[in-house]
Amino acid sequence: MLNNIAIGSSATLDMQTRTLTRRQDGESVTLPASACLCLEALIRARGEVLSQEQLMDIGWRSAGVEVTENSVRVMINKLRRALNTLDLQDSVTLLAVTRSGYRLIVRESESNDTPLSTAAPVPAATQPEQVSVPKPTEPPTSREPEAPVIVAPVQERRRKWAPRVIAAIAGAIAGLAVAMTVHTLYIVQPEDVEFVPWHGPGIPAGAEVRVQKENQNQQAMIEATLETYKKHVLDKRPTEKPAKVLYVTIGSSRINKHLGLIACQQPFQGSNNDCESFYFRFY
Repeated sequence: MLNNIAIGSSATLDMQTRTLTRRQDGESVTLPASACLCLEALIRARGEVLSQEQLMDIGWRSAGVEVTENSVRVMINKLRRALNTLDLQDSVTLLAVTRSGYRLIVRESESNDTPLSTAAPVPAATQPEQVSVPKPTEPPTSREPEAPVIVAPVQERRRKWAPRVIAAIAGAIAGLAVAMTVHTLYIVQPEDVEFVPWHGPGIPAGAEVRVQKENQNQQAMIEATLETYKKHVLDKRPTEKPAKVLYVTIGSSRINKHLGLIACQQPFQGSNNDCESFYFRFY
């Protein structure tokens, strides 16, 4: 009997078998272990709010398992589905209290409540109290405690969240400033490159060569690039149509041993240039 917990007059929870049973016809649903433990705690809380931290302690941490608040939400959804499966949603309701947690509301039908309250104290002297008092006072007593339970934690949580929000905003501003600094100092911005015609030895037959204007006097580097292109591209593709325009690119002074060549069928234009790019290291 110690394992069976009554949920009002409509259902029972068996902790040993983790079974939620509808009293009316005995239909039951088996709950996960964490959901069973949390439901037991909500029943024993008698309508009081249990925070997500409390539910995590009861359902998981007590067994040595660490979880997040998302696990609590999943568990609550499973309990709600179980109540819906047994058609108990009208008499047993799981309510989410904003920024506070969850509470279990158990509604007793009047047909069951009245005999239980009047069966033991039969004397007529109690009759006026039952007729005159419960009607006006029951609704306020069930609602009045909700105000401090729901509102007070919200105000308290707001005070706790205020520094976190301020810190998050400050962190975002600092991160943006760092990103802008890194972008300005380290990210290379593209620059316009002007190519000019180049005439010299080593130009493949039927092709014209263009080089960067600032590098047009680097004769040896240009010739080495053309020779490498001819040896490793043209000579190995004898059946392919050779490019008509060759753009030779030479790296800056820090990387001047790295050479590049863009081979196109026509001069650069907005699109459809039909080009291939090659990259060489000069030894």
